[in-house]
Amino acid sequence: MPGEHLTEVRIGIYATPDDAARITEECGAVLRESGVAHELSLTGPERTPAGRDMAISEVYDELPEQWRLQHPAADPGSRHIHEISIGLVTAHPETTPIRDALTRVICPDPEHSSPCPIPWSSSSEEAGKQRYGHLLRR
Repeated sequence: MPGEHLTEVRIGIYATPDDAARITEECGAVLRESGVAHELSLTGPERTPAGRDMAISEVYDELPEQWRLQHPAADPGSRHIHEISIGLVTAHPETTPIRDALTRVICPDPEHSSPCPIPWSSSSEEAGKQRYGHLLRR
């Protein structure tokens, strides 16, 4: 469709495997509700996502430190860095509200005064057709 473009949203989280799976599923629900063509994937600890040069542990290396500062004496248990990658086909004005809805899965109240229980970071950029071009054919 004219006016549509590919965007990739990346959300790094420092979470347990169960929390990572839950957050990924909730992001999927947001995407299904939006009705946009999308692809959603979860990359686990110490992995290097396709087409990238750095392992996610290097990209989001500040997240475990954020958790340790909030829980100085606690054992992180099974927490590791995970990345949720989302390829979207949207008209440009639709991208920001969808990205905001996805990050609200992790942080429902962006104005809260304390750190989020699950440290996270997000970014978005124009996505290449090599990875997500198949979404344009739907």
